[in-house]
Amino acid sequence: MSEEEPYLPDVPITMKESTSLFPNNLSAWGSSGTMHYVVTSRGIVNVIVAKAGGSMQKQMQGKECSHAKPIIQAKFVALSGNLYLILCTFHGIQIHNATDQRLLLFHPLPADPSSPGEEVFAQGASSIGNDMIAVGASSGRILIFKKDSGTFAWADTLQGHSNPICDIQYNGKRLFTSDDNGCILVWTQKGDTWELLKTFEGAGSPCSTMCVHNNYVVGGYGSGHIRVFDHQEGSLVAEITAHARWINALDVNPNGLMASVSEDSIVNLWNLNELCLQHTFSIPNVQLCGVQFLQGSGDFAVTGYDMKDILIFRKNPTFRK
Repeated sequence: MSEEEPYLPDVPITMKESTSLFPNNLSAWGSSGTMHYVVTSRGIVNVIVAKAGGSMQKQMQGKECSHAKPIIQAKFVALSGNLYLILCTFHGIQIHNATDQRLLLFHPLPADPSSPGEEVFAQGASSIGNDMIAVGASSGRILIFKKDSGTFAWADTLQGHSNPICDIQYNGKRLFTSDDNGCILVWTQKGDTWELLKTFEGAGSPCSTMCVHNNYVVGGYGSGHIRVFDHQEGSLVAEITAHARWINALDVNPNGLMASVSEDSIVNLWNLNELCLQHTFSIPNVQLCGVQFLQGSGDFAVTGYDMKDILIFRKNPTFRK
């Protein structure tokens, strides 16, 4: 085992179908030694449950989805100890029970009368507290669904964006939404209503992915930039030319270690507490589109366009700085 490499590849998880090129195309959720992974592949999703003794894989066909109308994003969310799977598609929003894949909600998105013939789609999703889910739409709206007797029902719609939603994050107190023009909005809930607290203006390049750590909300952009904002003070803390191509995914662990992946084949690991680059390495000839830390650890998983493998990287216990 090399002392020079901070992370070492583990045995990859091989899927039945290859990965689509969409941002945030990997969701991972873990509990009690079991990891759940989901990756979109055109009109289906690959769902993998991995344990120490091996993995079990299932495929789900999205409702009214196909090669021509693919699933844009799949994401696990946990509410009150139950795990759900959200599918964002060109036809609407689907919420499934993640254990048995039962469809609990299908919410179609209406066509925009002001833009006849233009595709409508859902993108960006997050849990809110113990009983709500937020999902973004191409109209710029954020739809809020509330858990109700084992199913879900529409509860509210937030309007503040003028462009399609790209990503949604929630930190336990505030909701963060980003759009196709690079704008990030910060929301808070007061009683039964939502209030827009802050707006970080975009510059034309999509903010395709976000993560939140302490007072920082971090955006990854199609331009290859990473921008770090203080959502308490409402200020730009840092702007980094982080990648040569589109940044497709960010994730951060509880210690402030952030991973960024891009279509430039590079994985960068950042120390958000010190705002510095900690490690960087290449996965040659792969347009990377998903990254997730595993159960809050320093280990992480990566996906890339047209790959059938979920690549797993684990901390090297003998690594010395």
